[in-house]
Amino acid sequence: MQVENHRLKMRLAIWTISILMVGSRLWSQETTGIEGRVTDARTGLPVSSALVQIIHTAIETQTDASGTFRFLSLTPGSYDLKFSTIGYRSLQISSVVTAVGTVSRMDVRLQPDPLNLPEMTVRATADPSAGVLSGAKIISRADIQAIKPFDLPDLLEKQGLAGVVSDGTPGGRRAVTIRGSASDQVLVLIDGQPINEAADGIADLSRISLAEILQVEFYPQAPAMLGSQAIGGVINIITLRPGFNQTRLQAGAGAFGNRQGSIALGRVWGTWPLLGVFEHRESEGRYRYRVMPDDGIDVFTRNVEQTLVRTGADFRRDFLSLKMDTPGLAEFVYRRTFLYRHNPDYLPLPVYSHEAVTADDRQEFTLTSKSGDRWYRPTTVAKFEGYSQQTSTDYGPQYPLLNQVSNLRGEVYSAKADWTMQTDWRQIAFGTGIHYERLWSDNLQGGYAGRLHEFAFLQVQGEPFVERKLPAKLAIFTGVRADLYQNQQPFIHPKLGLEIGGGEAVAWSLRGEYAGAYHLPSFNALFWQEDLQSRGNPELEPERSLNREIAARIGYQGLELGLVWFDRQIWDMIYWRMDFENKWKPLNLRSAQVYGTEITLQGRLGEGLGSLNLNASHRWMRSQNQSGEPNTDGMILPYRPLNTTTLSLQENLYYFSTDLTARWISRRFTTEANTLSLSPYTVWDAGLTKIINLAPNNFNLTLRGEVRNLFDRSYRIIDNAPMPLREFWITVAIENSTH
Repeated sequence: MQVENHRLKMRLAIWTISILMVGSRLWSQETTGIEGRVTDARTGLPVSSALVQIIHTAIETQTDASGTFRFLSLTPGSYDLKFSTIGYRSLQISSVVTAVGTVSRMDVRLQPDPLNLPEMTVRATADPSAGVLSGAKIISRADIQAIKPFDLPDLLEKQGLAGVVSDGTPGGRRAVTIRGSASDQVLVLIDGQPINEAADGIADLSRISLAEILQVEFYPQAPAMLGSQAIGGVINIITLRPGFNQTRLQAGAGAFGNRQGSIALGRVWGTWPLLGVFEHRESEGRYRYRVMPDDGIDVFTRNVEQTLVRTGADFRRDFLSLKMDTPGLAEFVYRRTFLYRHNPDYLPLPVYSHEAVTADDRQEFTLTSKSGDRWYRPTTVAKFEGYSQQTSTDYGPQYPLLNQVSNLRGEVYSAKADWTMQTDWRQIAFGTGIHYERLWSDNLQGGYAGRLHEFAFLQVQGEPFVERKLPAKLAIFTGVRADLYQNQQPFIHPKLGLEIGGGEAVAWSLRGEYAGAYHLPSFNALFWQEDLQSRGNPELEPERSLNREIAARIGYQGLELGLVWFDRQIWDMIYWRMDFENKWKPLNLRSAQVYGTEITLQGRLGEGLGSLNLNASHRWMRSQNQSGEPNTDGMILPYRPLNTTTLSLQENLYYFSTDLTARWISRRFTTEANTLSLSPYTVWDAGLTKIINLAPNNFNLTLRGEVRNLFDRSYRIIDNAPMPLREFWITVAIENSTH
């Protein structure tokens, strides 16, 4: 009865969302107002937190993280606007005319006007969408352009934030882990919408194009407004909005037949801002790898340290994103990703050889209606996603029972509304929504699975004593989230965060967080159709966790030193293991604990030419099995390294810039009893970049050369999966970001 009452309340909330979405859209069609985007005239990047005033009135607002501002419910007429912010020249635009039922659109470019402040470094960074007090790490578009990663997982790894999970094959799926989590415990969002797959719960970050990313928000602990099924943290990817005028063409080629190309175009067509991104990647699938002592079967079949070439693992991936701002407040987004992958087994032994071919096609439509400058109007999002995948595996005539062709088809429907209210010292955000996902697959029992998810959240953050003259600031970040699923008891998890800090020449802060989280079993884990190798387990319980974190930082003259202690206690952790019939089956592990410390040092040394950007981190982590079983209790969970160290350097020289990244990963056990392990490894990447300003047309030509695995090291990320040896890449890009 209690579950039914919760379900009834959630459905009432869903009907409320639908009414608000329709009403919001109708209201926006009758609105009279002014909206626009403020950007840097030199770089084309958005200018956040700029003050926008209507002269001779008390009406004013600030630009958001994407540089956007809005004035709604204005009386038709003519207005004079003033734009101002630190580091830019003030700009006044006169006679902006508004008519009945229309929203006037404008693009504003501010000229940089640097301030020379003695003994002080001012660094402007965008705020995370879930709040500045959430302990988030923000990677801006400028950071991405400076780091120049291969893809999103590479970006997170070079920043020391996450570990990459990959089988090493060209076009293979690339996921991440955060502080010892499983890859399916990390929630990945695009503009606040989840992209984790229902089949196995994992998000493939390699199918996200860097060309459309505005910023990446990294949350080790999930905020209430984002954190559904996020035991291992949240990655929220904020994409560029339409109206960012740009032209960018990029082409690259690398060793072993790797090729890539992309085009990004942003324009304002009349009153309709548009943005389009297309990216193509392909490979012939040839790369060198080396046999290692921890390769298991290879020790008995080939000479260790023998260098071989893998052939035939070709792939092709195409990505398309189209965005359009309709007159008013609605934004329409269409995305499509197509992947073809041919993945033969790399072992050159006839008895083990097989071939697998995958064709994956995904499409999604999203409609977003913004709240504008009225807190009582919700930001509403409606999304539909459809995808299909066909996989065929051929082990040859010797093993006909293993040969199979599987088909998968899925659909996702979701709607969400949230409100944000800023009053005095606090920011209050609350919202509700629904998410329904269903899947048809030959691999599932009965061929079908579905899941209905209804949720609501409340989040409060701010500085209660901001108006009082205290020697240190005190800030709070708290919230509660309720999630309801079919045939499940409601999940209600609170979050509490406190931060104190202060200082001028030497800035310091101390922050603590406490939050609960959960993670449901994937459809594969529950309903996998029994075959010769594995089967699902419909009796699985959801994973639950209690996450704690204490962080301290101190900053001086552009450098910041941080120290974090984290502890994650997980109950009913889902783990695939061999059962008594020698079949892989997911089971609940009674308990596990992941705890450790992180030390980070980041900042800039020097200014202008010769300046050096530094990002260094070291993580010591212990992931302990607490199952109580005689052979595994107290052992280290598989694939969780004890030590991880990352060093990233970028130096600006007179004619070019250089970058160097190194990753040290300690030994990782591959069995629960810690009897087998992968060897430690160190990998270095190096790059050289030259940017040529093609003035007076404001085009920049970027030439880049890169060497991955500089010292030709052999290493493994997962068991029996070879990683490429030294690779060379050359990239050419031409970009224009004027208005």
